[in-house]
Amino acid sequence: KPAPPPLVVTGFGPIFFALIHGEGMIAVSDLEQRILAIAQPVTESMGLEVVRVRFDGATGGTLQIMIDRADGGANIDDCSAAGAALSAVLSVDDPIDPHYVLEVSSPGLQRPLFRPSQCQRYMGQPIRLQTKTAQDGKRAFIGPICAVEEEENAISIVDQERGQVRVSWANVARAHVDLPLPLPGKGPEKKRRKGRRRQTR
Repeated sequence: KPAPPPLVVTGFGPIFFALIHGEGMIAVSDLEQRILAIAQPVTESMGLEVVRVRFDGATGGTLQIMIDRADGGANIDDCSAAGAALSAVLSVDDPIDPHYVLEVSSPGLQRPLFRPSQCQRYMGQPIRLQTKTAQDGKRAFIGPICAVEEEENAISIVDQERGQVRVSWANVARAHVDLPLPLPGKGPEKKRRKGRRRQTR
C-alpha cells in the first residue's frame, strides 16, 4: 500500500487571489478534474466543499486543495481534518505520481468566486471583479453585490465609479470577496501563523 503524500495544512490561503490559468474554474486540467471527483465526496461528508484544486508539477510537485464551509467559516481544524481524510483517500486512489506534497487550506477573507451561486451567499457584501473584455469602458469593478441571476448566469454590483453594473459571468476573468483585512497580528492572520504546520508520513 503506497504511503500517503506529505501534508501541509494552512488556515488560510493567499490573501490576494490571482488565477494563473483556467480563470473562473474550480479544476482546470483533466488531472485536476479527476482529483476533484475524488475529493468532493470526502469533503461533502464532512460538511465542506472544494473551492479550488490546483496541481503544480508532474513529480515532486504540490497538490493544492482549497476547502470551505457554505457559510465561509472553514478554520484550521477543518483544514486539518480534511487534509487527513484526503491524504488517506489519495493514498489508495491516487492519479498522481508518488512524490508530491498535499496542501489543504481555506480561502480566508478574500474568498475566490467561481460561479454566480457562490455570489448569492455574499449578497450586499463588496467584491472585486475583473472582466475579460472591457465593459462600460473598464475591466475592474469594486462594490457590493446587489443581484444574482443564476439562470441568466450573471450578477450585478454597485461599482464605486459606474454605479450599478450587470456583468455576464461568461465575461468574468476573476472575482473574489473584498472584505476588510485584519490588522497585523490580529484575527485570521495571527491564526494563520500559529496554525501552520507540516505533517509528514
